Amino acid sequence: MKCPYCDHLKTRVIDSRPGNGSNHTRRRRLCDSCGRRFTTFERFDDNKPLVIKKDGRLEVFDRSKLLEGLRKACAKLPVPEGDLSRIAGEIETKLQSSRRRKFRSKTLGDWAAAALRHTHPVAYIRYSMVHRRVEDLQGIQALLSKGVEPSR
Repeated sequence: MKCPYCDHLKTRVIDSRPGNGSNHTRRRRLCDSCGRRFTTFERFDDNKPLVIKKDGRLEVFDRSKLLEGLRKACAKLPVPEGDLSRIAGEIETKLQSSRRRKFRSKTLGDWAAAALRHTHPVAYIRYSMVHRRVEDLQGIQALLSKGVEPSR
C-alpha cells in the first residue's frame, strides 16, 4: 500500500478490525519511510449488485453516489454525516445480503427516502421531490399525505 503522504511503497499494517456491519475491514497502517499513520478500508468487490436505471441501463451499485444524493438532500440541515453513512451502509447491506443481483433505482430511492423520513422531514421532502420528480405544490401535498413506503 502506497503512503498517501510521501508516496513510499512500504507500509505496515499495525491494526486490523471489521468495520460497522462487517461489510468492510478497517486497517491502520504505518509508513516505514515517514512514520505517519493512515487508515485504509477494504471491501469485498466480487459480484457487486447492479442498478437498473430508469432508461434501462445497468450500472454497478456505487455507495458514493447514494451518499452524494443523501448529502444533497440534507444540505444545511442538522443531520450528522454519521447518520447518512449509516443509511448508505444499511442499504448496501440489504443489497449484498439479497440473493438478487439487479435492483431498480426506484427501489433504492424508496429505501433512501424511507430512511430519511425517520431522520429529518425536510431531507425526506427534498430527496423525494427529486426521486419522484415532484414539480408542483399539489405533488408535495400528495407526498406528505400518503408518504412513500419502500418497495420490496
